[in-house]
Amino acid sequence: MAGVIDVRRIDANDKKKIKEFIKLPWKTKIYENDPAWVPPLIGEQKKLFNPDKGYFYEIGEVQYFIAYRDDQPVGRITAHINHLYEEKYDKDTGFFGFFECIEDQEVASALFSAAEEWLKEKGKTKIQGPQSFSIYDAVGFEVQGEDIMPVVGLFHTATFFRSLAEKYGFEKKVDWYCFLVKKIDDFKPYLKDVRENIMKDQDVTYNYLDKNEIANRADEIHHIFNAAWDGNWGHLDLTRQQFDMLVEELKMIAVPELCIFAEKDGKTVGFIVSLPDANPGLAKLNGRLYPWRLIKAFREIKRTRKIRTVIMGVLPEYRGQKIDDVFYLLTIENGIRLGYTQSDCSLIVETNQKMIGALKPLKGEIYKTYRIYEKTIS
Repeated sequence: MAGVIDVRRIDANDKKKIKEFIKLPWKTKIYENDPAWVPPLIGEQKKLFNPDKGYFYEIGEVQYFIAYRDDQPVGRITAHINHLYEEKYDKDTGFFGFFECIEDQEVASALFSAAEEWLKEKGKTKIQGPQSFSIYDAVGFEVQGEDIMPVVGLFHTATFFRSLAEKYGFEKKVDWYCFLVKKIDDFKPYLKDVRENIMKDQDVTYNYLDKNEIANRADEIHHIFNAAWDGNWGHLDLTRQQFDMLVEELKMIAVPELCIFAEKDGKTVGFIVSLPDANPGLAKLNGRLYPWRLIKAFREIKRTRKIRTVIMGVLPEYRGQKIDDVFYLLTIENGIRLGYTQSDCSLIVETNQKMIGALKPLKGEIYKTYRIYEKTIS
């Protein structure tokens, strides 16, 4: 007979318990023999959950939970509220994230219930997630392509998580898509048209990243991204601390020819940043930056033939000038020259029909889908 489930609130300042929270996927062996899992870097998660270092503590409140059975950890979850979300959207919605659980409905229900109860104490009437912590972090449970390793910056969730959530009462809120472009010959006419017709009529200069100017470029990207993506489903402006964390991650594997800036009249008006898919290499690290693992990781990263367009944007007043088309052209041309054969464009929310439409000439196919769920708090 299964033991009693005990869900405990964990203090963010309790380093021992936070370490247990972080290492739960390893302890429970949820992803044992799952080739799609890319273990998160333990050191980075410690920073994220640290009240003195994590960006989220600047804009929200969070409660950590661990579920135990017979005093052994069997699941985890966070419940959190985002003050920026409350200011822009509504004060009724709270969130859950960082969900990990053995394949056991009783354990999952106990975790979801604990998160609901905490959010109810905060006056919330709806729970949405997973968002770990925000809309531009790891979001959703995989509902398509679960057997495929995600690209750099995205995360794999166990195939049974969606079922655990749905049986508890969660329903679909919105889907986020990953598009894969891989049939180069199919869209060569489109690329030829962009170069011969669109570019010759543009009064725009396109420049590549100079790594010595990353700090200056970061300011430009931050401003353009927040302006360009306002109006996208669930968008919240990236805080400076949140954005600096992203830049630090980008710096490690950025390729200058895949980081392109559009300039007009001396002003940067748009950008696109694509990265080599580092996830096959990161998987070799198993969460730790040990030197011998780093050697294997870098070797694997060099072998990757896939890139991911991580972030892009064009200032609203410059939309409609086909700048995004030129970004696609230059990224594909440079990618091919550098030896890449596939390009992932993600994540794109299902309501962003303009972006989805822009990918049609490239014949991108949806190969992974992440779903955010929502439930009324009872």
